[in-house]
Amino acid sequence: MICLDSLPCPPIKSGAIELLIDRVAPYLVSTYDHVTVFSIQDPSLSNRETINHVEFIRFQRSKYLKEVLRYLENNFFDLIQVYNKPDWIFPIKKASPGSRLVLSLHNLILGNRVDDQVSQQAVDVVDHIVTVSQFVARDVVHRYPAAPGKITTIYTGDDHSLYTPHYSSLGSQIELRMKRAMGIPDDYLVILFVGRLIPKKGCHILIEAMKKVGEQHPKTALVIIGSKWYGEFSDNEYVKKIKKKSQKISEHIYFNNFISVNEITDYYTMSDILVCPSQWKEPLARVHYEAMAAGIPIVTTNRGGNSEVIVNGKNGYVIDQYDQAQAFVAAINKLLDSKRLREKMGYRNRKLIKNRYNFKRYALHLSKLYKELKVL
Repeated sequence: MICLDSLPCPPIKSGAIELLIDRVAPYLVSTYDHVTVFSIQDPSLSNRETINHVEFIRFQRSKYLKEVLRYLENNFFDLIQVYNKPDWIFPIKKASPGSRLVLSLHNLILGNRVDDQVSQQAVDVVDHIVTVSQFVARDVVHRYPAAPGKITTIYTGDDHSLYTPHYSSLGSQIELRMKRAMGIPDDYLVILFVGRLIPKKGCHILIEAMKKVGEQHPKTALVIIGSKWYGEFSDNEYVKKIKKKSQKISEHIYFNNFISVNEITDYYTMSDILVCPSQWKEPLARVHYEAMAAGIPIVTTNRGGNSEVIVNGKNGYVIDQYDQAQAFVAAINKLLDSKRLREKMGYRNRKLIKNRYNFKRYALHLSKLYKELKVL
């Protein structure tokens, strides 16, 4: 499994792809003799180690692809899964011509970030393509006629056992502890935003919506978790702007920088609602799965693949007018009006994680695909 050249694995600095690989690989070990994960180096990690029977090999970022190719030339793998790097497919195939190649797409990369010629070459060379949403799959099929026979959508998910449900008695204890640690009044309801603080993630729309939400539900706090880039804490102009704007709207808007994947679960448990105000055609933000695992309802936008896991009115609300703060106000207020509705949707979400959207199920689908590709 070949990670990108941007973040290390395990996801000590976050990263949806790195998290997925770290959580899925141990399940694959039970079926396959040896699973190896390649990623970039980090000062806090060994360059080579085995965790949960999975081998991790890390190379210097500036020489990452070169070192991976050199390793593949000297060590054979039955199957190589490449994440979000179609432009690496041809050199990897050249380095290991006998290996089956699977390209995992978590974004609209083919024909977008990578030019058409290289993208077409990748589609022709790979044995199969796995996407995180139907939205991504449809884009690939639309662009490349060779893709339909070799593409599968496998939804990722999360592990419900890592989260305490918000609606449980233990969840109430965590909620109170977290609120007091952050200075949020005990009786306030909490809206949560998790994501990078960049315009296309839409945090500014949510902050604007809090003006009206506060009029109807004055005892409401907004908790914003994120930074301009994974693991970075300095503010750019956009972050400074939204922080300044929030000060004018409410004294109960709380900013938190990057929080590790192992610590963030309690923030979901503390919260009553997750809002994902994506302004871009997002493939499918994994914050949906995290909120579902914690048993809270979700307000999301009908952009990209986000709406594929949210049924409007059943486990959350899907906003068509994604760039209008008032549309978010209406959905948020419906949920704040009714604890019973929030809990009903929260139960549904947690059940979906247990039964449909989880790492074990993802690994089972991958194993089935590998067998179809005749990887023993």
